[in-house]
Amino acid sequence: MPERSDISVRGLAIGAAIVVAGIAASLGVSAFIAARVPAPATGPSRGEPPRIEGAALQTAPPQDFAAFAREKQARLASYGSVDAEHAHIPIEEAMRILAQRTRR
Repeated sequence: MPERSDISVRGLAIGAAIVVAGIAASLGVSAFIAARVPAPATGPSRGEPPRIEGAALQTAPPQDFAAFAREKQARLASYGSVDAEHAHIPIEEAMRILAQRTRR
């Protein structure tokens, strides 16, 4: 004779059906509310989706990069003022000064 189980399959099925029905009801009510109630028009966009403009494409990337590299190389090899308290010096000079400081 098989042993009787303390778990009721019918009770489990009823419990699962209640859980599924609750989830379906909450999703249905949420969808109904979202469809019927408009989004509040607050904030700088006043409820409108943002306008996204396309990226500005480079017309001559190799030439742009070459100009960028020339500009950066010129800055590395020159003296100049950054602001009232700071200046920049050529990279070779900066490396020489740093090497002298570390030898002491």
